[in-house]
Formats: sequence, structure tokens, C-alpha cells
Amino acid sequence: MAEAMIFHYREDDNFLVHFNPAAKLIALLSYSVIVSSASSRVVFVLALLPIVAASAIHLPWRQYLKESAFFIVLAVIMCAASYASDHDAVESAASAVAFLSMVLSSILLMDTTMPDELSRSLGSALSHVIGRRAYALSSLVEITLSMIPLIIDGSVCMFEAMKARGASPLSHPLRFVCQLSVGILSGLLDKAEIYIDALYSRGYDASMRRDCASYSFWDYLMIAISIAAIAAVIAMNILKGVL
Repeated sequence: MAEAMIFHYREDDNFLVHFNPAAKLIALLSYSVIVSSASSRVVFVLALLPIVAASAIHLPWRQYLKESAFFIVLAVIMCAASYASDHDAVESAASAVAFLSMVLSSILLMDTTMPDELSRSLGSALSHVIGRRAYALSSLVEITLSMIPLIIDGSVCMFEAMKARGASPLSHPLRFVCQLSVGILSGLLDKAEIYIDALYSRGYDASMRRDCASYSFWDYLMIAISIAAIAAVIAMNILKGVL
């Protein structure tokens, strides 16, 4: 059975791969803050940014849409709940689009960034603020990001195995969900133990200083634009409060 692709690093030579991981993370956080606080009409415009970026790097849309069914269903539930509360179709649709845009942006980050590269860049950036503890913190981030693909792969394998044994989520949904959850958790704990044992066997030191990729002009430009965008949003909110 083919492994899932969503939230996996996909080896490719595109323009997003060449950006520094820390710059991409800052851009993601900035975009998430802006799109979550923007007006409904602005949200629809901002949603085009990750779509254009995904198209530019030739993201396999069909496979990713299939594996993003959970997020799509969650967005539909959010839209329905918002409409039931406010009876505003545009605002309800905007909340769902904003959520899916943030999910797609996260997929772009994971698709073009290896966990260890992000960990090294994050540790190097934070080390100027909190010292050697930054590398320990970044190591936790690396392990967490490395676990996400394992969770997804384990979930897909367990779901397919239960279907092959004749289990149906429609006949006994609660039993199916419980068995699936227990199987995923058990498999994840086993894989996490193997992962940690592998790190210890190599003498892994979480607080050790590690070199990171250098920053280019485009990295600094992306960081500057992200910070400027956040500052502009904060200033606009302050002005609205004053006026």
C-alpha cells in the first residue's frame, strides 16, 4: 500500500525548497495571524496566495485533496455551525476558507522542509535569545514534526487493515472508532520508542549546537514582509479601536 503524502517532505527542486526553514515558518505564522483576523472579503483574496504557491511547485492536488478529507469535513462543519449562529453565508464561508488556507500553508511548509532542517534553523535563531536551551527546544520540534508522518501512515495502515478484516465504520461506528484509536496509539508509541532508542544509540545530544542553512536575500525579504504585515495588522486594529 502506498504511503500517504500529506504532511510528508517531498523531495523536489522548487523555489520554496531553497528558502530558509525559519523564514518559511515566520511567513506561515504571519499568514495565519493575518488570514484569521481579516475581513471576509480579504480572506478570499488571501486564500489565493497558498493556492498559487502550491500550483507553482506542482503540488499533487488529487492525492492531497483525497488525504485532506478530514480537514475538508471539519471546514464544512465549521461553516455550518457559523451559519447556524450568525446566518451570514459570506462570513461562514470565509471562516471555512481561512481554516483551509492555513491547512494548505502548513502542508506547503511540511512538503518543502525537512524536520531536521527546520529544527537547526529554529535552534540557531532562538539561541541568540535563550542560549543553548533553544537547541533542546528545537529538538522537541523536530521529533514532533517527525512523528506527524508516522501518525498519518499508521492511521492509514490501521484503517485499511480494519477494512480488510471486514470492520465497517457504518455498522458499529463507536466500536470502529475506539478500535482504530487504540490501534493508532499503540502503533505510535511503539514507533516513538524505536525512534528515541535510535537517537540515543547515536549519542544524540538535544542541547548540542548544530549548524543551519544560511540566509539569502530572499529569506530576509520574506521575513521583513512578514513582520511588516503583522505590524500593519496590529496598527490597523489599534486605529479601529481608537476611532
